[in-house]
Amino acid sequence: MSSKLSGFAPRRRNWHSGPSSVTDATRSGVPSSFDPLDTAWRVHSVLVEWTGKADAKATFALTLQSTSLAIVAVLAGSGQVLSSSSRPAATVILIFGTVLLAGGAGLAIAAVSPNLFARNRGQPHTPGGSFLYFGDLRSWDPGVLETTLRESDPLPPLVRQLVVMSSIAWVKHRRVQWSLSCGATGVILVVIAASIRR
Repeated sequence: MSSKLSGFAPRRRNWHSGPSSVTDATRSGVPSSFDPLDTAWRVHSVLVEWTGKADAKATFALTLQSTSLAIVAVLAGSGQVLSSSSRPAATVILIFGTVLLAGGAGLAIAAVSPNLFARNRGQPHTPGGSFLYFGDLRSWDPGVLETTLRESDPLPPLVRQLVVMSSIAWVKHRRVQWSLSCGATGVILVVIAASIRR
């Protein structure tokens, strides 16, 4: 994304994001690494990586829990973990374990689900509005977008996008954490239920 935006040159300032760009910071003797726009893009890249890692973990958790649920269903159908002669306590524990596995799978699905309507995305038709999120870009007029990219400072919408992305990444990681906790607890309960069923 930064490579696509780095070619635009607003009239008020040069906002090329590459490390070799001549910016206001370098002209004043401050190293280019301290350019706020360059720093914001670096944070943006890190947030993209963190979000991707959360999605990968959620996919892994969903695979494990779906497999566990399938195994429980097969074993229950064959009477190996649940039968008419099973102890009531084993049945209750098995039900709780299955519910936790299903809840963990649901949390994993929620973690990987796209968040297309996150709040504070920005208004696309206002000066300096959000032109970094594809959900906003789709409703821009091309001419207005071109003018905005040429004349607007990209730092304010980028900073807003960083806040939204941070919130999304945080929620994803929390859901993955809860999913793994539910899944692990569910597997333990299912094992306990199978071991005390008779």
